[in-house]
Amino acid sequence: TFVPCAAVLLECGTEEQKRRHIPAILKGEEIWMQFLSEPSGGSDVASAVTTAVRDGEDWILNGSKIWTTGAWWSDWALCLARTNWDVPKHRGLTVFMLPLKREGIEVHRIEMLSGSKEFCQEYLTDVRVPDSDRVGEVDDGWSVGTRWMFHERMQSSSQFATRPPGSSRGGSRISELVSVARDAGRLDDPIARDLVGEARTLELAKEALQRRIGRGIATGKISDQAAGIVRLMAGTVATRLTTIMYEFTDAGGAAWDDDDGAVAEVGHDYLMQQVWCIAGGTTEMARNTISERVLGMPRERTHDPNIAFRDIPMGRSSAR
Repeated sequence: TFVPCAAVLLECGTEEQKRRHIPAILKGEEIWMQFLSEPSGGSDVASAVTTAVRDGEDWILNGSKIWTTGAWWSDWALCLARTNWDVPKHRGLTVFMLPLKREGIEVHRIEMLSGSKEFCQEYLTDVRVPDSDRVGEVDDGWSVGTRWMFHERMQSSSQFATRPPGSSRGGSRISELVSVARDAGRLDDPIARDLVGEARTLELAKEALQRRIGRGIATGKISDQAAGIVRLMAGTVATRLTTIMYEFTDAGGAAWDDDDGAVAEVGHDYLMQQVWCIAGGTTEMARNTISERVLGMPRERTHDPNIAFRDIPMGRSSAR
């Protein structure tokens, strides 16, 4: 809710939109989600094929979004939609605000390998949205989108978010690691203790990096594209901590019962660890951003920079 959705409204929304929604978000009366990813788009959010067609003072939206965490219990969403098919893909997008209980929006929960059903896929069928719920200019949604993804990468280090000093997104996992090591009978094992030390070192390095990048961007000393560094570090550390935790468990990580304490479910977390490198923008995309926009390396080759989006070859499911 707060980052990135509230941050996008604060930075890109109209005064009326801010007055209408920011107080409700702060009071917990509105829970917001982001409609970015699509079944056919992968990590390339600019290839969105969810359409928004002007109808007088309204827009009619059709399409599908996916991998939205918690959409089934949320109230509003920011939605990136295609409003122009006759220009290159980045130039024909617009951002809208959607109330999730509006007629024409269906939310389906996706069951994951772990049994979790927090991820959702949404289907939009002739959803009518007033133009007053548009964020930013028509066909200039990529300008909003780049700031949207900036805040998503920065998370609690965004200038529109606050957190207690010394804390990190989601808090430290050291106590959880120690509990798993204890219940696995590894607490006195010097190798296990070294691994706990590695985990804490990684957390401290991540927190220091987040502060440094955040200050640098806020003061203009570092490009805002350096948010990709924060994203890459967060995904790498989270994956490593999950792996360390699983290394404590031996056979209990694969098969457990109610008497295994903190060891239970660690195997599920290990199987799902790659989520940390996908959700919130993949770490592969973060590496591209860092290499091209921070380090100034040559851009990755693309075959469609100046082609109208409707002329780009695409799969049958997304072709228009």
